[in-house]
Amino acid sequence: MMFSSVQENTKPKKIVVIESNNVRLDDKENTIPFRVDINDSSVYKLRDYIKSQISISTESDPQIIFSLMEWVRNQWQHDGFSEPPPDATSLEILQLASKGAKFSCNEYGAVFSDVLLSMGYISRIVNLNSIDIAYGPLGMGHVASEVWSNTMQKWMFIDPQFCISAQHKGQYLSYYDIYQLRKQGKYNDIEFMVPSSHLKKINQTKAAVVSEYRKFIQNYFGYLVTPYRRSNFSSLIVLMLDAKEQFLTNQGLSSHPLVFTHDPKDFYFPINRTLVVFNYQAFSPSWSQIVSEYQLQTMDDYKKNMYKFAAKPDFTLLFQNNMPWFDHYEFKNENGEWIPLQNDLVNWVAKDGLNTIHARAVNVMGVCGPATTVKIRYE
Repeated sequence: MMFSSVQENTKPKKIVVIESNNVRLDDKENTIPFRVDINDSSVYKLRDYIKSQISISTESDPQIIFSLMEWVRNQWQHDGFSEPPPDATSLEILQLASKGAKFSCNEYGAVFSDVLLSMGYISRIVNLNSIDIAYGPLGMGHVASEVWSNTMQKWMFIDPQFCISAQHKGQYLSYYDIYQLRKQGKYNDIEFMVPSSHLKKINQTKAAVVSEYRKFIQNYFGYLVTPYRRSNFSSLIVLMLDAKEQFLTNQGLSSHPLVFTHDPKDFYFPINRTLVVFNYQAFSPSWSQIVSEYQLQTMDDYKKNMYKFAAKPDFTLLFQNNMPWFDHYEFKNENGEWIPLQNDLVNWVAKDGLNTIHARAVNVMGVCGPATTVKIRYE
């Protein structure tokens, strides 16, 4: 028994990551040209106006997204040929709507995106275009939105004009997800979600609304378009769907600058993520120092003596993020409380056995990004 005890004590204690979603950050969030500056006073005026009209204080993602979708939808009736004054802000559009003005899908998409942005949620306008967008008649495009859900950790398609989102087998869909399911012959398996309160307001059945909508967007699987920025130049990025040709005109008229891609990763990318970098506070001696100090002759000697010099899990954790409008980090051990941090560093020592750490970024509106979780075993 004495021999067994000695053997156990001479085994090095190992630091092993057993579960993690801690991966390299994608910086494509820099390609999103937001319609509004989060630091502009107009954003806070819009936010205050919304809060004066609808109670959302207890709601969280994704429910807040759907509540705001329904609220925006109910602000005016659709009129495809009515436009707001040039350079009208979303708040001004809402104020005009409160006096009876009507607007098109363009304003539904723009206002909905700005409303969400004012609440700290990333939303972008998406143009759904027919393959005949270049020289087809009016009606070759439709405007909707996609919203990044921190809870779902994905882009969700939202059509505020119709008060609709989409699911398949309980999972919310982006527009590209809808397109892929259609290609696979599963278009009719998609469940288009409409709030029951909205159905009651418009006095229609869900079956009727969904049937009409399913036929409607069948026309718009040529191209998917959203605003895009690179090197401080704003354009539109176009994801090719059914269409094979690039275009330079819009229904016979001039078009904004266009950048084309076949890669959905250029269009869909994770944001609001946090990366945890593990940096040892004390680094191990050099190989030559270890060999000299412990008089090692062979690789077998090295392995047998490893318990004497094996690295200890004493780290400085460095945090990085790809969150627009970042404000601060939060950190917690195991199942403890989230602790706001004053900077991007935490000193952390693993205890014997299983360790779990969590980190997340928080933006200036107080919205938390998805948690990065790392489970480490030290034994």
